[in-house]
Amino acid sequence: MTERLNVAVVGAGYWGPNLARNFSASPEWNLAVICDLDAQRAQQVADRVGGVPISQSLEEVLADPGIDAIAVATPARTHYPIVMAALAAGKHVTVEKPLADERGRGAEMVQTARANGLVLMADHTYCYTPAVLKIRELIAAGELGDIMFVDSVRINLGLIQPDVDVFWDLAPHDLSIIDFIL
Repeated sequence: MTERLNVAVVGAGYWGPNLARNFSASPEWNLAVICDLDAQRAQQVADRVGGVPISQSLEEVLADPGIDAIAVATPARTHYPIVMAALAAGKHVTVEKPLADERGRGAEMVQTARANGLVLMADHTYCYTPAVLKIRELIAAGELGDIMFVDSVRINLGLIQPDVDVFWDLAPHDLSIIDFIL
């Protein structure tokens, strides 16, 4: 990238503060705004990352021509309407997993992004951890031989999402890692 992109973090609850911290520390991004219905929660996150502006209005954020992208960290049931509104506004989108709460909605989101020439990315954070990157490197170099099967154990469930079932919520971690390394 040759210029920094302006990003809005939408959702200041469980995962939003992590996104805000990472965007504010990145030389490629300018964290432009924290958007959440709860102004106090948004302000707390904004204060932790240097006092960026806050907004309680998604519509306001999406109407801002200075915002290039949004990062969605809201409950899964809200991903579809937020992402579709962002794509309609011409914004690139990264969204926490699961991409959508139903397969058909996810497919529609992907088709809309593609048709509008926009990036839509599910934030599969584990794919970028040093351990997973090393495994990918070892497999690509042939140092592990032929991979016959992969075993995965979920030992830390984290926050249980109330709006999607446990498979829909947690399986994307493991499946994205397997897809990434193989």
